[in-house]
Amino acid sequence: MFLKILENSYFGFINGHKHLSESQIIEIEQKIGNSDIKVQVNFENRFSKFIGQGHTVSFAAGRMGFFALMQTLGIGKGDEVILQGHTCSVMPNAVWRTGATPIFADIDPNTFGSSATEIEKVLTPNTKMIVAQHSFGIPCDIEPIVNLARSKGIFLLEDCAITLGSKINGIHVGNFGDAALFSIDHSKPLNAFIGGLIYISNNELYEKLKEIQKSSDDLPLNRQETIKKKLFFERKYYNPQNYGKSFFISKLNRILFRERDSYLTDDYGKEPSSTYPYPAKLPAFLAQLSLYELERWESEKKKRQELLTAFLDLSALVGLTKFLPPPYFDSNLEIVPLRFVYTHPDADVIRRRMSKFIDISGFWFDKPIVACSDSCKLGYIYGSCPVSENVGKEIINWPCVFSKSDNEQLLKNFEMIHA
Repeated sequence: MFLKILENSYFGFINGHKHLSESQIIEIEQKIGNSDIKVQVNFENRFSKFIGQGHTVSFAAGRMGFFALMQTLGIGKGDEVILQGHTCSVMPNAVWRTGATPIFADIDPNTFGSSATEIEKVLTPNTKMIVAQHSFGIPCDIEPIVNLARSKGIFLLEDCAITLGSKINGIHVGNFGDAALFSIDHSKPLNAFIGGLIYISNNELYEKLKEIQKSSDDLPLNRQETIKKKLFFERKYYNPQNYGKSFFISKLNRILFRERDSYLTDDYGKEPSSTYPYPAKLPAFLAQLSLYELERWESEKKKRQELLTAFLDLSALVGLTKFLPPPYFDSNLEIVPLRFVYTHPDADVIRRRMSKFIDISGFWFDKPIVACSDSCKLGYIYGSCPVSENVGKEIINWPCVFSKSDNEQLLKNFEMIHA
C-alpha cells in the first residue's frame, strides 16, 4: 500500500504554494522577522474590499481573532457562547480561555452548517454570542439565525473559516452577522499557512480590535523560521505527485531532527498554550503571502466552481445525486467549494476505496469537534448533537484545491469509485 502511494498520484486536502514565482519567494523571505505594518494593513484593506464595506483585523490564527472579539464584548465567566456540533477544537478552546462556556448546537443536515432551530434549543439567559458556521463552502441557512439573534439581542458571529467567496442572493457570506471570522491557514480557501481575520462593520468594535492587535506580540523569530521551513516543505511536497513522499520525510524529520510544530497546534486541547503569544500578530511574511493568494483568488474561484460542476455532472451519471446536499442545486446560492462533500450509507466502503489515492485522515467532520483526541474534555457531551454524530459516520470529502490537470485524475477516481 505504501509503495503504491509513493508511485502513484496521491491527494491530500492541502495544496502547497508551487505556483509562487522565485521573485515572490524572495520577497516573502525578506519579510521574515520584519514588523512591516504596511503589508499587514494593505492585506487587511484589500480583504475588506473583497468581502464588503466593513473592516478587517488580522491575527496569527483565526482562534486568536475570535478570542480578541470576545474580549471586546466583555465575554467571560458565567457567559455562554453557542458553537455548532461540527467545529474545530480551537473554537471551544478560545471560549474556555475567556472563562466563558462553549455550548454546542446540532447541525442542519442539509448544509452541514448551523441551524436556527437547533440553536434556539440551547439558548439560555447566559448566551452572549451565537457562532453561525458555513461549512465546506456551503452557506448555512443564515437568515433565520440572524432573526433569532436580533430578537434576543445576542451578538452573531459568522464563522466563515471554511467558506470564502460563496454568496447568498449575490451577497458574500460574512455580511449577515455582526462580525465574521475567516481563517487563512493552509487547510482553508485562502492558504497563507497560518492566520485568521475578523471582518466587522461596527467602528467602535473595530477600533477595540485594532488596539488588541497593536498590543499583541509578534511570533518569535525562531517560530517564524520554523513556519518558513514547513511552508517551503509544503511547496515542494504538498501536491499529488509528491504528497505520498511527504509522509515518509515528515516522519524521518521528527525522528532525526525532532522537528518542531509549525502549525500552532498547542491550542487543540482545552489547556491554553504558553509556547507562543496569544493573541499574536499575523507575521509580515505571511501577510505578503496572503496578498499573493488574494490576487489569484478569482482564478482559484473559477477553477473550484468548474470542478464542482464536474463533480455534480458525474454524480448524476453514477446515480449519486440523491446523496448530495440540496444547496448544491439552489439557484439563490453561489457556492465556491472548499471540499466536495456528501453523506453515503456505504461510507466505510467508499473511504476504503478512496484511501488508495486520498489521505482520508484529513476528512472533516467525521466526528464532533475535530483536531482533538477527546471532545468531552472541551465540553462536548456525546448524544447532545445526534445529527452531527450520525452525519460524521457517513460523510465523504473530496479535495477541490489542485490544478486542472490533477483534477482530471481526481474526477476519474471519483467515477471509478462510484461506477
